[in-house]
Amino acid sequence: MEGHGGAPFSYAETRPYEVAGSLSELQGPEHGVVVLPLELAWGGRTEFDLDDDYDRSAVYKIVLEEGGAEHQRQLINGRLLVEHWDEILPARPVRALWERRFPQLRHAA
Repeated sequence: MEGHGGAPFSYAETRPYEVAGSLSELQGPEHGVVVLPLELAWGGRTEFDLDDDYDRSAVYKIVLEEGGAEHQRQLINGRLLVEHWDEILPARPVRALWERRFPQLRHAA
């Protein structure tokens, strides 16, 4: 989406995002509490319970939008990402990048 004069509509549309090379390299935990590093959780909360739907969606959204590929490999589980993709709701540019790299996410939603 573009604003006036063809300029980007938001920072989210101009920011560079990283996307993992494969879903299989996403080896984050499947259960328990994830503690985000401060560079990702600069907004306050740092602990999220992966067994709670809201927490899992929140932590995945943060890591997808704020984290690099290394954060993604350590904190996101590829199976859970596919299984819960429709619940995560990352920013539109992030969603588009991930769905372009991994078409199975589009079909999971």
